[in-house]
Formats: sequence, C-alpha cells, structure tokens
Amino acid sequence: MKTVERLLTALLIASVIISAYLLALKISAEAKGKYVEISVPAGEVTMLAAVVHESPEEVLSELKASGVTTLAVEETTVKDLQASGRVLVLNGWQVLDHSRFLGVDSRFLKEYISRKDFNPKSFYLFTRDADIFKKLISFMKARRYEIKSYADESGLYVVQEVKGTGGFSAIGMGFDERFLDMADALGLNTAVMVKDLKQKTAVEMNSLNSQLAGRNISTLIPQGNEAPSGAESANILKNYAASNGIKLGFDEFLDSEQLKGIIEKLGYSAIRVYNRPPHKWMDEYLLAARDRNDRLLYLHLFLSGQEDMLAYDKEHIGQIRDMLVSHGFKLAVFPDKAAGFTPFAASKLLSLLSALGVLWALWKIIRIAGMKESAALKALLLFFIVLNAMAVANFALFRDAAGLLAAVSFPVLGIYAEMKREISSDDEGFLHAWRSAAYSFFRASAHTLMGAAVLWGIYGGIDALLGLEKFRGIKALYIFSFGIILILYLKDNFGGVPLKKPILSIGSLIALSAFGVVLFVLINRTGNFSAIPIPKWELYFRIWLENTLWVRPRTKEFLLGFPALMMAGGMGAMGYKRWAGWLYMAALLGEVSMMNTFSHFHIAALVSVIRSLEGMALGGVIGSAALGGFYLYEKRRKGYNA
Repeated sequence: MKTVERLLTALLIASVIISAYLLALKISAEAKGKYVEISVPAGEVTMLAAVVHESPEEVLSELKASGVTTLAVEETTVKDLQASGRVLVLNGWQVLDHSRFLGVDSRFLKEYISRKDFNPKSFYLFTRDADIFKKLISFMKARRYEIKSYADESGLYVVQEVKGTGGFSAIGMGFDERFLDMADALGLNTAVMVKDLKQKTAVEMNSLNSQLAGRNISTLIPQGNEAPSGAESANILKNYAASNGIKLGFDEFLDSEQLKGIIEKLGYSAIRVYNRPPHKWMDEYLLAARDRNDRLLYLHLFLSGQEDMLAYDKEHIGQIRDMLVSHGFKLAVFPDKAAGFTPFAASKLLSLLSALGVLWALWKIIRIAGMKESAALKALLLFFIVLNAMAVANFALFRDAAGLLAAVSFPVLGIYAEMKREISSDDEGFLHAWRSAAYSFFRASAHTLMGAAVLWGIYGGIDALLGLEKFRGIKALYIFSFGIILILYLKDNFGGVPLKKPILSIGSLIALSAFGVVLFVLINRTGNFSAIPIPKWELYFRIWLENTLWVRPRTKEFLLGFPALMMAGGMGAMGYKRWAGWLYMAALLGEVSMMNTFSHFHIAALVSVIRSLEGMALGGVIGSAALGGFYLYEKRRKGYNA
C-alpha cells in the first residue's frame, strides 16, 4: 500500500500547488484594486440642506471637501411621485367620494364619474405633469396593464388601470435631472440605483438609457441585487453598461445570484457595495473595504440629533476618508473611479484536480481509525467515483460537496491524528510537556491550513473573490466536524457508539446535553446573523481588539480552541490521556473556526492569513501559560501527597 500512499501524497502536493497559484492571483488582484468610492444619496443631501438652511449644491460641495467622491442618485418610482404630491392615486370608490378625500368638489371628476365606462374597481392616477403622464402610459402598456387615459383642458391628466390589479407603484420613472446635473457641475462620480429592475421591460430600459446617455455614470446599482427577468431587458442592460464602461454594483449582504450571469458577460466589471444605515462604529467602514473587498461605500447621512448636522456629517465622512487613506486605499476622485478586480478564473479541470487532495485526508482518517487497507482502498475508490460523477452531472453540486469534504476532513484529521498519537510520558519536566504541546499544535494547524488551501483551489476564481460563488456549508462544517470527532472518540474509548448503559446514564446524558448546547450556540453564532444576541462586553472587546491589532482574531480561536490544543498536547505528554482526549475535542473548535475564516472567499486573502496567525500566536501563548499553571499545580499537589 506504499504505492497508494505515494500517489495520494502526490495528489495532495499537486492540489496545494494549484491552490497556491490561484491564491497568488487573488492576492495580486486585491493589491491592484485599491480605489474606493465614498457616496452619499442625493435625496438625503436635499434633506440635510433643508435642515441646515443651505442649498443642496452648497451642502454637497462641503461634503465633497470632506471626502465624498460620488453622488448616489436613486430612481424615482410612482410611489415616490405620490409621496411628493406629483401623482395622486385613488381607487374608484375614493374617486366617487373625492370631496372627502381631496377636500374639494371637482367638476372634472363629477363629469368623469358620470361616464359609462367608469369602474369603481379601477385605480386612477392623476398628474399635471405631461412627461409623467406619457411615461405612465408607455410603461404600463409595456407591462401589459389594461389602461385608459384622459386629459383635461385644464392640464389634468388621468391614467385608469382598468382591472384594479395594482402593483404599479414600484414602476421606476427615471432619475431626477437636477441631481445628475449637480454631480456633473461639482465634478463628482455618479452612482445610479435602479429600482424594480426585475420587472423592467425593454421600453423602460431604453428610456433609462436615453436619459443617462452622456452622463458621467460610474456605477449602476440594481436595488435588491435584482436582474431583469426578460432576456431583452437583460441584454439592453448588459450592452448599456459595457458600451459606457459602467460597473455593476451589488449589495454585499444580499444574494447576488440573479446578477451573476450579467456580471460574467460584462467581464466581471462589478464591485461590492457597502450599504447600511448610518452608524458611528468607524471600524466597520474599514472592515468593509479592507476585509470584505467592498469598493463603494454607500454612506447614509445623519439628519437629526446634533446642533450642527452638516458639521457632524462632514467630520464623520472625514474620519472615514482618513482611515481608508491611512490603510493604503485611494479615494476614487473624478475622473478616477473604483474599478472591478482583474478577472482570473479557475477552470473546472483545476478545480477537480484541487479536490483530489481531499482523498489524502480521507485515506489518513479511515486508516488511523483502524480500517483495513483493502476496505480503506475500496472506500477511497468509491469517493473518487462519486466525486467524478458529480463533476460530470452537476459541477456546482460537485464543488459544494468537495468543498465541504475538504473543510471537514482536514481539521478532523489534524485533531484525530494527535488524539491517536503515542507520546512518551517518562520525562516529567515542563519543557518536555511544552515541546510536545507545541509540536501537536503546529501539526494539527498545518493540516487545517492545507485544507484551507485545497478549499480555495476548489472554488478559486474571480467569482469567489467577488462573493458571487460562496461556500454554503458553514453550519454543516461545524455539525459534521464535531459529529465525526465525537463518533471517533466513542469508537476508540467504547468500541463504538454505546447504545445501552453508557449513553443512557445520567452522566452521559448530561455530557451529551452540554455538547448539544455548545454546538447549538456555535452554529447560531456562526454567520452574519445570530439568533443569540452578542453581549455588549463582547462587542466592546471586539472593538478593542480591532483597534489594538492589525486584524481582529476570532475569539473562539485564541481564547478557546488554540489554548485547548496546547493544553491537550501538554497533558497527553504528562500522562493525562483522558483529559487530553476531551481537550482535543474542544480544540477542534479552533481548527474549524480557522477553516471558517478561509471559507469566506470574498475576504482579502492576506487578512485571513494574518487573522489566523494572530489567533494561533495568542492562543499558543495563552495555552502555554495555562499549561504552565497546570504543571505547577500538579507538581505542588504531588509534592503534598508524597
């Protein structure tokens, strides 16, 4: 079986080399894409201007001096026009009782009600703007609404949505020309947010194109990361963006699956957008750009709560600007713009070759677990056949399955190999215990880092960097990793999973319950959203770590997982095998968490590396101190008992 070992080792080496190559491409792309745009919404600039009694142009000019590079202009919808009083929407019953709803008697409406074709179930849209009237007719017809239109000699226009279907309030009516002119006059980039893009027809898309023609548009942001559902509309969007050198911007926290195809056709001319309500946690803006590779910060202005709101917003924006510049980023001041990352792609062949490295880890686990060589070889062949069948039938499914296998198998192997390793406990000195702990620490972590490299090789490419391609097994990673290590522990200590007394005893039930609670907390605390609220002291501690260290390490790594790994290796060398086994299972938390770090492909590669190294260093120091304290305690206890 040495031939099998050599072959699997060669596959692992090839997998790691491929992954290292793709990782180098990612680091290079991230190093080149350092331009960041800071934008503010035009509507909020107008509101701030009203608060401070200045013109929107004056306010925007001052915000530009503080660091704003881009004016974000949101598309005006029928609902927005209704809120501003430029369109009135009533149903037929309200029209019948218009004197109560409008506060006046209308001769025109009275005559209108008397018409034979008046329908109380219909919706009626009233406006005095001829351009809005024409767009309503054109857009609603394109969306296959049954409509009728009327015009009064006094300049009142009416569009009747006959069937009363509704749903037209989200129709986009274009952009406010004043805002577009203001951005051009002040030399700012313009980011436009298009609304209800999923339902937009070709007629609506062409109308947008004609309005934006010749404008200095840097980024087009589909609200809600929507893409046109119609092929013609999608093609118009793609051609417009490509011919005008406009990037697509997508919200980093929303699903981007709909936009993936268009972004691919645009040659990945797209950027991630940070768009959150206004807040004063300044580090979050840095994290968005430095850690999560966001290149457009869609800032929202503070509009109340301070005596001088303009000065407050200027200071806030200036702090964000200074923080970004001090960390090596460049503000994309017109004519510069934030550019998409240089595209690089991992072929399916490279992804498949990278995935073959998983076979080495699986072989090691099942052999250490005691499976016979012939049976292990058959199991490995089965895995190989299944993976290849998945790759042929459904490559996305193959990538998800192979990624999960890599993410689970390497950390489990690293910990399980240390649990099974025989260490001499003849030498009772602390140096022997610490050296054994350090070797165990680095061996287990090296396995996890190899797995992280293989995982990136499986997914590696511009899609992963942008977050369009994601590892979707984060919670499964924790469940399977801890489930497998528990089964292996029970097999080694009880000959299998006990189904009688050992598992039904009070002590076993308590232990299993505690294990389940801890796993539940871990799973819920994993990801962007948690059902379990994070206490304030932990938030403050995170902020302190962020301000103190270059990158904030994960607390579950340097406070729990890695110290437990050091303690496990040391206590095993001191002869406390049972305690070491328990600590090794706890130590899996650090390894799995480190794998979790690298599975967030949109995070800057160097940030993930530094975060993990910081966690290992701090955890190693804390674990060494804890091991030293335990050694002194045991030495004193044994001295008293002698």
